[in-house]
Amino acid sequence: MKRQLALLATTFALSSIAGPVAAAATSPAMSLAVSPAYLNSSNLEAGQQQQQCVERARISGTQDDYQCTVAVKHAGSLPGKPSPDMKESLTSIDGYEGLGDVEANAVAPACDQGFYNPNRFTSCSANLWTITNARTSNGQVTLVGEMDVVIRSSVEFPDGNGVTPSWDLDTDIQVTRAWGTLQTASGIAWTGCYNNSKVCTTSQLGGSNAEGESLNLAFGPVISKWYTQYAAEMPFNTVRDLYGHLGAAIQVNAPGNPVLLIDHAENTLFGRCDNLINRFGAGCVDQYGVAYVSYDVRDNPALKEVAQHVFDAIRTLPSHWGSGAVGGHPLNRLTDAAAIENNRNISCAGVEVGEGESCDEYPLASTYQGGNGASSDDRSTRVVPFNANSSQGGITSAYYDYYRIHNLDDFYVQAILEDGSTAW
Repeated sequence: MKRQLALLATTFALSSIAGPVAAAATSPAMSLAVSPAYLNSSNLEAGQQQQQCVERARISGTQDDYQCTVAVKHAGSLPGKPSPDMKESLTSIDGYEGLGDVEANAVAPACDQGFYNPNRFTSCSANLWTITNARTSNGQVTLVGEMDVVIRSSVEFPDGNGVTPSWDLDTDIQVTRAWGTLQTASGIAWTGCYNNSKVCTTSQLGGSNAEGESLNLAFGPVISKWYTQYAAEMPFNTVRDLYGHLGAAIQVNAPGNPVLLIDHAENTLFGRCDNLINRFGAGCVDQYGVAYVSYDVRDNPALKEVAQHVFDAIRTLPSHWGSGAVGGHPLNRLTDAAAIENNRNISCAGVEVGEGESCDEYPLASTYQGGNGASSDDRSTRVVPFNANSSQGGITSAYYDYYRIHNLDDFYVQAILEDGSTAW
């Protein structure tokens, strides 16, 4: 990764423990060697995990001499990508294959950009966890071992693929620091789809990894896991958010007690699947990845007059609607047909068109900025050939489908002229 993960100090202070005993964390792993009440989970604060150790020692009568292992996730995962850098259009989008077959057994190269949402079809996460083991003997607490674990993951969504959307999850697990009692440890790995078949399932296709495989953690080597997964049955008109189910979790069998690193519950892997009306069928995207619509005269000469209008409007309107450059603002898709028609009527009111002509409005009528969504001095209309406007409508619809741009979703607009000039 180009971006280093920040290390935050973790204080181990058993003397400050107070309050009721926290509820024990449970694990979805399929073959735990210990009772769930014996586990410490990273979804609890460090103090809560330490308190669990105190209570376990009290119950077992070992409060004068016991070990406690705690897991803490550090702040500082990947930031979001603030704006697009794409200035090239898709070629013949109706037949565009996009990612095609995603690469197996490799965290997506796009994640090296240092963002959690590098594009609409890739989601990334990188988290650092510190596991700390301390021994308490006659009230004296001594730190006896530590292990830093980096969990780096990516999800890659292929194009719409029929009734059952699918994706690849790749996870790299690496111990970057270890000493004392935590120089090595065994463990188990699973994903957020395990035991959540109403949301998603791990299929183990093509030699990919299974849920619940064992781990041997030690400083240095990268442990790579590749999971092929698919969404649960999605009836027509269904939309499903995958957050919290994308990514891995591991149980680390540490001295005193195992700990859980539940990365899938606290990472930046996002996904949204749908089975709406879409020329590409059912599928998934990272809904926080950049989406855009491009009107490229080089690929579609019929767009010439519309592309010029959009080009001029993006550059001259005060809000620079659709521009990803500094000072620009994304548009938000509108799907209500009646509202779209109303936007068109408002924008084009009083515009006279002749035979074979049409009124073209910008911002697009199919956005919340269309019509009165933008002030009268922040929108534009122009008379263009009817065929140009019709071609624009088809291309816009194709982009909406390809990027699965739903109601209210942000997207950007690019206009590319014959000479390759871009609106931003």
